Amino acid sequence: MLINILNYVLMFFVFSAIGWTIETIYCSLGNKKFINRGFLYGPVCPIYGAGALLFEILVAPLSEPFAKRWWLVVIVGMVLADILEYLTSYIMEKLFNARWWDYSENFLNLHGRICFKHTCYWGLFSFLFVYVVSPVYNYLIGFVPQNTRNIAVGIILVIFLVDLVLTVKATMDIHRLMKKIESFRTSLSEYGEILKLAAESIKDATEITYTDKKRELVNQFKDIKDSIDALNEKSSQIYSNTTKRLYSSFANLKSTTEKKIREIESLAEEIKSRFTD
Repeated sequence: MLINILNYVLMFFVFSAIGWTIETIYCSLGNKKFINRGFLYGPVCPIYGAGALLFEILVAPLSEPFAKRWWLVVIVGMVLADILEYLTSYIMEKLFNARWWDYSENFLNLHGRICFKHTCYWGLFSFLFVYVVSPVYNYLIGFVPQNTRNIAVGIILVIFLVDLVLTVKATMDIHRLMKKIESFRTSLSEYGEILKLAAESIKDATEITYTDKKRELVNQFKDIKDSIDALNEKSSQIYSNTTKRLYSSFANLKSTTEKKIREIESLAEEIKSRFTD
């Protein structure tokens, strides 16, 4: 039982590394520069390792006989992979207050977390994994002594856990920035209400209140802009290299931040035009 678990853990890391390699090459070629597409600092994309385990444990047993079961492999593979991708997106968004990928512009998407195109990719991957990749992997891994595999798993696990701790710590910087932006949006809306009260001359003291609030908002917005500039500036020491890498590697993080800033600026302009003419 323990041996099987260790072999599954090794498979998880092997295919996490393979997935990272493929995705990094694809994104790097598209951007004409090196893009580390892993959530972690090391060369792993855990979602691919988790997908490989799903296919190996739950889908592969359904594969025989080929003529009658290949379509079942594709369908079950698509469903399981979509569930995995959706849950991963949901959990990461709740943990870090940020959307790491977004398929909202893609055809037949569900909440921007999964889409038809990637579902088809998962179906193809499940077929190739079960009938080609898994048999080759299991054949080749048979040449590696079990003791060597166990040692490799132990070493990789230690490195992985250290990497995970450092990466989660870095993502909390992004989490705090997103919370700052949301808090600022709320404060700006409240400022609009204060201006409305002032415009209606309900309180003589309101002018002092909204003047102080304006000063506070200006400082908050400057802090947010400085944070975004720091994430975009490689030489800045405010954020760790891991935080900057995550921000630059996941384009959706940057576009989401920029979209929120544009919405805030639009709201500010609306308030200004309504109450300061």
